Amino acid sequence: MDNILSVVNPIYLTGKGTASMLAARGDKDAVELMKQISAEADKRGGSSAMPPMLANSFCVGQQARYEIYNTLAERFGKANIVDLPCGYTPRGMSVTKHGKRYFGLDLPIVISEMASAAAKVMTPEQSKLAVYRGVDATNYESLRDALGDAEGEICIITEGLIPYFNEPELISMCGAVRRLLSEYGGCWITADHSVVGIYSDTFRALYGDNNSDMLALTKSSASEIAGVKLCQNSMCKNGYAAAEAFLNAQGFAVERHSISDYLPDLNGVDTDKLRDAYRPMEAWIMTADPAADSTSDSKDKKPFSVKMDIEGENMTAVLSGRLDTITAPELLEKFESAKQGVTSCTVNAKELEYISSAGLRVLLIIYKALNGNMKVEQTNPVVREILEVTGFEQFLL
Repeated sequence: MDNILSVVNPIYLTGKGTASMLAARGDKDAVELMKQISAEADKRGGSSAMPPMLANSFCVGQQARYEIYNTLAERFGKANIVDLPCGYTPRGMSVTKHGKRYFGLDLPIVISEMASAAAKVMTPEQSKLAVYRGVDATNYESLRDALGDAEGEICIITEGLIPYFNEPELISMCGAVRRLLSEYGGCWITADHSVVGIYSDTFRALYGDNNSDMLALTKSSASEIAGVKLCQNSMCKNGYAAAEAFLNAQGFAVERHSISDYLPDLNGVDTDKLRDAYRPMEAWIMTADPAADSTSDSKDKKPFSVKMDIEGENMTAVLSGRLDTITAPELLEKFESAKQGVTSCTVNAKELEYISSAGLRVLLIIYKALNGNMKVEQTNPVVREILEVTGFEQFLL
């Protein structure tokens, strides 16, 4: 099953690179955590094949980003810190040391490793304050279930996720987050609209050269590992003013802060130079606008189901509910177990409500396995728009 999860959600590999870079920078919690994470931890987000200057600037940039978020969480955080996604970072150790509750939320394949690894490095007192749960970040019900025992206001931290989202995924996540903040109170913190540039600016601050290759390498390596194009949504591609307007339309009030104000001193580097380089980049603290209409978020959702029927060499798959991070592995697993002798597939999407990148990836896997002999039919307007926005309608419809 883990192999299917990794195929459906390759983005998790970027998280292991993050943890290894923090460990390389001497973060004691990261060093201890990496000892517990599986030996095959992928370090492509790291640097062994890079020139030393690029490798160092990647690691320093990653540490700076991580510490900025920690400082923001300490300054603006509430009783419950919701780390979405938690990745393989040691933030749970940092948060629980300060006596706050920590909810580490991520893909199930990440949580399967992190829950046991964190338990081995945390004290008993810390373990009582920390939970790790698998979620789909675009799905309100998934997030709400993961926070079921949270008491008091929440602070949702989103580090390194938004650049990977397509537009429908971003809108779906915004609706889920706004609804959670309306119920619990609290805030949402992110600087994801700035994080790609932090690596090239780190290189410039450390070595006095604005190396355009650094930015290109950052985007290409992360995109290659995750299997998606970065920064293709309204929070990332049109500048801060347009992104704020988008968030206002999604029902958020936005406070904008320079990330340089939240960067603590880092060992072995001129942190003042980093602060100067980071000054134009922003972190945003967002709260739910009480005047925003949230009725569209509260309609009943169908549970996911997939029914497969094989007649001769043709397979018919009837999908219902959401095809997302949590449910896409089920579709792939059922296809793999039933594909013997199948040469074509028709997907009935009449009852399908939503498709995430993970779901699209599975449809693409099936399409390629059948040499293109696959079609999706009876799509509703929501699903059809997702296929059109992502370009999948060109070969699936």
